[in-house]
Amino acid sequence: MLYLIVDEHSGILLKIYRCLSKAKYNVISNKFGKRSSDGKPYVKLELEGGKLPLPPFLEGELLNINGCTDILYDEPAGVDTDTETATTTINASDSEKSKSEISAACKEIIDHFDNIENIVHSFSQRHQTTNSANQIYALGFTVGAAVYELEYALGKPLKLQPALKRMLSDAIKTFGKVSCNQTIISIENNIFCKAVDTDSHCDFTKGFMTGFLHSSPLTKEVRVENISCRSQGRTSCSFEFH
Repeated sequence: MLYLIVDEHSGILLKIYRCLSKAKYNVISNKFGKRSSDGKPYVKLELEGGKLPLPPFLEGELLNINGCTDILYDEPAGVDTDTETATTTINASDSEKSKSEISAACKEIIDHFDNIENIVHSFSQRHQTTNSANQIYALGFTVGAAVYELEYALGKPLKLQPALKRMLSDAIKTFGKVSCNQTIISIENNIFCKAVDTDSHCDFTKGFMTGFLHSSPLTKEVRVENISCRSQGRTSCSFEFH
């Protein structure tokens, strides 16, 4: 179990989710509480998809989040269990509902790919929760995999660099102005990330790229790293592939 000591609840959980999601840690449930010893609030997270303790780089990224002050792997001393607020456990029915919504949105995108920006935006608006980053990433992953199967699977599987240049760059050409250099792809003016909206991120784009590449036998182990984002004031969103 992972415990993060935080200064406040408002807005911080989404930042924590995004940070963990980038490192392929999926949050199954969260619960807020307070230590009775000093009244400090904490969030208790149940994770899957990664090992504990967290790697040092990820601990550093979490502690760089404004309001996240400490990381613990054992229950904080002097926990006041009466202060714990409702958990957001993802139960089976919620999971099935989520899969159904993602499947429906994916079909709509495939049928109307020229309207992908509006469909993704609409999906994002309907999922304004602490788990929204994971939901949008999952939609991107599903769409990317579907696009590969529909348009690129019949060709000869390619190794990473030619796959990025010949297939993935072509598949995302409607996202913005795409450039590919070795193992880095950049998208100038990415339609999913707005410079004026600091809450927009590359969750869909990263999911799309991952789902697309993982559908090919020669790139199914590739890891996608989002190294810059338009919402952070950059001119382009860039991704490195390992």
